[in-house]
Amino acid sequence: MKSTLFLLSLVLLQAGALADSVRAEDWVFITAGDLRVRQEILDGVYHFAPESDRNWIRMRSRLGGQLVHDTQGGEIRLANEHRHILHPDSGDFDWDELVLDRLLWRWGRGGSTTFTLGRQDIIWDRGFLVLEGHPLDGSRSIYQDAARLQLERCWGRLDLFASYNPKRDPLVLVDDKDRALTDADETALAVRLTRGAWKWSLIWKGEDDPDGLLADLATTTLGARYDHTFEQGAQLLAELAVQYQSRSALGSEPADQGWALAGQSFLTKGLGHEVTGEAGFFYYSGSGKGLRDFRAPWGRWPKWSEMYIYTLIGESTAGRVHVAAWENIAGPRLTLRRPLGERYQARFGVTELLAPVPRWEARGWLTETELKADLGRGLTGHVLWEMFQPGSYHDGRGGLPPLTDTIPFLRWQVTYAFN
Repeated sequence: MKSTLFLLSLVLLQAGALADSVRAEDWVFITAGDLRVRQEILDGVYHFAPESDRNWIRMRSRLGGQLVHDTQGGEIRLANEHRHILHPDSGDFDWDELVLDRLLWRWGRGGSTTFTLGRQDIIWDRGFLVLEGHPLDGSRSIYQDAARLQLERCWGRLDLFASYNPKRDPLVLVDDKDRALTDADETALAVRLTRGAWKWSLIWKGEDDPDGLLADLATTTLGARYDHTFEQGAQLLAELAVQYQSRSALGSEPADQGWALAGQSFLTKGLGHEVTGEAGFFYYSGSGKGLRDFRAPWGRWPKWSEMYIYTLIGESTAGRVHVAAWENIAGPRLTLRRPLGERYQARFGVTELLAPVPRWEARGWLTETELKADLGRGLTGHVLWEMFQPGSYHDGRGGLPPLTDTIPFLRWQVTYAFN
């Protein structure tokens, strides 16, 4: 019902905005779309499953358009991502869903005030706290159903949004209307203030599982981010998030509350010969030592590794799949980047993954090697190779089979985009 009322309000507002336009020739319609093809090969990553290897091809297609005016405009985009599993054999081929990936209207005034209403992508910085709205639908979409206000004044920039993200999408056009996109129905209010190099954020998020598998959870996250570039060209990033969690009672489980922490700090600097280095660490608290597992409001995406997110599925709890759940994970990280001519970019990274709880045990060593390419005429692509050498944390705790062998991950991807 909430989503139906929200969509009806959006359509009425859009109709009113169009009726206020004076001349039809002031409007411009722009079509845009893209097709992304990727293959991922995971050798032994699903160590907790009877068949540990995976090999699939994923195809995501998106098509939409924008109706643009100098002070307002709307956007609609359809999306589909289907997966053809090569190993293990999954049986019949499935084209999967067709969904509304964007449906919004935006008002603006001189670049200093922007109000956006509808289904939209919201990304704060590099997505430590806010990026992925729907971790359980793979890489198909990251939207949120939200109302967002952005202001720029002499005292700084303000970004405020309220969102409601149901566990299941009521606006699926074709196929699987019962697919879970999140752990629970989500209602949230978030605000961020930017002043110079500092960014302060406050995010309240309530989760209510309509299936009754999970207890109601409310999190309040206060974040501080410092991002400064020095005269010598070095860039320092430091970010800290403090979170208060309140969980209701469920069955025999009592209600409880507690604190959680997360943070990152990185220094980026040119090293000569066109090489740029980035060194630092990240941290997400685990349950123990007076803290709880940190719950990134919308940060469950492959921020630190494309491969390791699948390994985390083995740490799932009842009613909650832990894919891309960065909890009880920390580690130092070093990344090197270098352009190879005008069209190619190389990256190499190494991370020592640790588990702060119970005793800062070794999750293992992760290496990443990537080559990105701009092929021209709307074509881009990349090849990514990851290797993971597991540590003592993966010794078979929690009834899982131990992970002892080095596991690789290979992905190639080609994208064609037009507008």
